[in-house]
Amino acid sequence: MAVLMIRCPETGRSIRTQYEIDPRRFRFMPVFFARSYCPLCRTTHEWFAREAWLESNAAHSDKQLHAL
Repeated sequence: MAVLMIRCPETGRSIRTQYEIDPRRFRFMPVFFARSYCPLCRTTHEWFAREAWLESNAAHSDKQLHAL
């Protein structure tokens, strides 16, 4: 499983969405629209699947460890 990531339009930084998905399945999904809360600017962003990317759970966990 991988974490679906988007970019905060206010800060330009990557944020984790609440979605986790299998990368093979993500490639074949139809276009979809979603909303995600952004802890950086404390607002909800609306986004399309084409604006998102996947990041492995392991990579995300490593980033969290380095941030501590």
